[in-house]
Amino acid sequence: YGNDGVAITSRFRLLKSALGAMTDRAYIGLVRYGAQHLMGKRVNLFRYITTKRSKYAHEQEVRAFLWIPDPHAGINRHYDENNRVHPLPLTPPPAHVLKGHRRKVDLQALLTGIVVSPWASAATLDEINQFVRDKGYSTPVQRSELSRYFALLP
Repeated sequence: YGNDGVAITSRFRLLKSALGAMTDRAYIGLVRYGAQHLMGKRVNLFRYITTKRSKYAHEQEVRAFLWIPDPHAGINRHYDENNRVHPLPLTPPPAHVLKGHRRKVDLQALLTGIVVSPWASAATLDEINQFVRDKGYSTPVQRSELSRYFALLP
């Protein structure tokens, strides 16, 4: 997303292998496009996470995510002393609540390529190539195939 954006490419088996090496509960699957499958009785959070609007069906996307339950969840900081709901938390989270979860992933083993936006400048393309070299990766970097239609792009 954006003029200087990049997309990373991989293979399903590589992503599945990387997720399988983690101790967390990992999920991977194809994205479903449209909302017809959300109309049944067996709707759950995973169906919403793996659903996009029909207009994105050409992306043929795979989604992967980790289920990391927070042992300190359950407190609701959106309610005041009069039991009124507020759109944002009223207090900061307790000190024992984690700021985020990080996982180590071997990007060299996972990535098969990097595709640079057709709107990115030559300087941005050079910067991305330099970054890849500096990290010691052999991942190929290429400009999007849409670049050949640049004059036709909005």
